[in-house]
Amino acid sequence: MRYYILFILFFFFLAGCQKEDNITDSIGFENLYTIEDDPADSIQHKRYEIYKTYGVPVYFNDTIGKVYIKTDIHGDSIFQYETLDLNWIFDGTNSGSVTYQVKRYQDATQKMQALHFTEIFLQTCQAALHPHALWLVEKCHQLSSSGVQEKEMVSRYRNLLFAASHKIKNKDMTPKVVEYRNEVIKLKVQNYTSELNTFNKITNEKYYGVMWQELYKNEELPYYKSFGYWYPYPLEEEWEQDSSFRKEMKKYGNSTNPNWPEGLWSDAEVDEYILYCRKLVGSYGFVSYEQKRENGGSRNSPKNTESDLETFLEEMMKYPRAEFLERWSSSPLVLKKYEILYSIIKNKLGVEL
Repeated sequence: MRYYILFILFFFFLAGCQKEDNITDSIGFENLYTIEDDPADSIQHKRYEIYKTYGVPVYFNDTIGKVYIKTDIHGDSIFQYETLDLNWIFDGTNSGSVTYQVKRYQDATQKMQALHFTEIFLQTCQAALHPHALWLVEKCHQLSSSGVQEKEMVSRYRNLLFAASHKIKNKDMTPKVVEYRNEVIKLKVQNYTSELNTFNKITNEKYYGVMWQELYKNEELPYYKSFGYWYPYPLEEEWEQDSSFRKEMKKYGNSTNPNWPEGLWSDAEVDEYILYCRKLVGSYGFVSYEQKRENGGSRNSPKNTESDLETFLEEMMKYPRAEFLERWSSSPLVLKKYEILYSIIKNKLGVEL
């Protein structure tokens, strides 16, 4: 009897193995990111043209397809769904610490306008900055521990999302493309932690988040009057583009520092002071000031290495390499920092500034 029971168990074991042998595996992810043409559908045809020209598939939905995996022992098909995951970053995922809520496009005209901007973006940017896939939505909100923030663009290591790009006017497309390109570069640079550790060590940490009048208290800085108080002129690169600072300096002038012209300043005197301030800022390895008002704004040096990196990248991407090196030629620490970031952008990302 015992041998009979063992025989039955052995029979079922063989039968189970045979069924497992009949389970088939077939994964075809390679075809999911291929855009097929449909001349009768103007939206699909434009997506196909973009894919054929730039090799980037563009989607209006995050679920892009399903792949047959196998048939289980009950004869049921098992599929795996492929989605555009915005949590996928350079070295894994962010483990859900940030999530996104989107409103998908429904209007065909808006879709076509969004595709037009996407085409301009891919045409303008170097191929090294092209994403694996691009997702277009009408609206996007980022949810995190710090709150809810509406986003126009979300860039990850593989994927890129544009929100509300149908609203961008033709005259604004080129500057918006530059803005998005720079944001993509900034995000990608942050993944090279070893190089950035070297970057962060160039400026002594004690100089971060310091008010300018403390950092340069022994220097010949003029002051301006505001709400009854005299402040050092904020050392801001925007003087050269934003006329409000120039007008402010020309309006208040200098009445506290005998080493600078007294009274209202001419444009030539403002230009001379800009060069002087750039040299002072550069002596610490800085190229700009703290961007966030709550962190001291233009009154302080960058709050920390993260703020320093952000302002540095913004400054260096405004100018071709030769022009940047000329602007900061008297600031060795700035040039040292520049070469670290330039090496990442040129050699790691394959982008020429």
